[in-house]
Amino acid sequence: MANFTRIKSNIEQLEPIVARLESRHKAFPNNFSILVELTSLNNQLSDLREQLYRENLKREKEVIELKLIGQSLNIGNIPLEYVGGITDNLSAFIFNISKFKMFGGKGGKKKDLLVKNTIDLRLEGIGRGSTVFYLSGKTSPDLFGNSTIQDALQITFELFQSKPDELIDKIGSVGPGSVKYIARLLDVLSKQQLDIDLMWHSPDNQKYLWEGREDNILRLYSLLNQMIISQPKNISFEGELITISSKGRFEILTNEGYSLLGHFSSHLLEKMKKFHIGDYCKGIITKTRIYSPLTQKEKFEYDLKSIE
Repeated sequence: MANFTRIKSNIEQLEPIVARLESRHKAFPNNFSILVELTSLNNQLSDLREQLYRENLKREKEVIELKLIGQSLNIGNIPLEYVGGITDNLSAFIFNISKFKMFGGKGGKKKDLLVKNTIDLRLEGIGRGSTVFYLSGKTSPDLFGNSTIQDALQITFELFQSKPDELIDKIGSVGPGSVKYIARLLDVLSKQQLDIDLMWHSPDNQKYLWEGREDNILRLYSLLNQMIISQPKNISFEGELITISSKGRFEILTNEGYSLLGHFSSHLLEKMKKFHIGDYCKGIITKTRIYSPLTQKEKFEYDLKSIE
């Protein structure tokens, strides 16, 4: 989908330009030339997002190929417990990443149902030898053209392929509550002496592939199992908005001089669009400490809960 790649690239180039112009317009509200340029670029951005939305509607669904490999697998005869332990935990992992992207990990029946209906994870089919499974999820673009399931799958493969010193950052992207499901999946593979190939073709024609073999399965499981993740704590803040991105990233410089760089969920996107760089804001952020004993690396993850 060359058209998808072009549209996505243009949006990514325009967004920071628009953000800088909005900041200048706030500083010089009577400057007509800034207003004209800002209006023109905002119109271009809106048109591009509409194009992205239409392209993702055409795609309809994302398909993940899951191939199990191992001597214990007889052709056409695979124990059901193997399949359930792997597909169920992979689905739960993707579901919880999606919930983190949409609601910051907040639970509740209504939110869970909305996430479930948005991504609609299904067993699409079974391939050769009954050891290849196809899982699917609805592309379901939002009004900005972005797809929750696409974001979740990209993050999933990035986590699988991350190096030990990168893993702590990936946990912040998937949400700490999702980690246990991928650890359980890896545990099942290890105990049953199974290898796995996971593959997904993204809409920009990129092939995502993770070849899970005994060594990297055990290494990743060990790293995740040792990771220390604290209970999130709510903290209040007041300060200046430094950066904001439609991809759900923000930075706030507090009145005390601390920089808070973190994530906001998609249900806050409409509200965040009303803010501009340099705006005064206040609200509540959850702070989570993540620590890796192996790399002795520590990270504090900040997730925006409310802002005004």
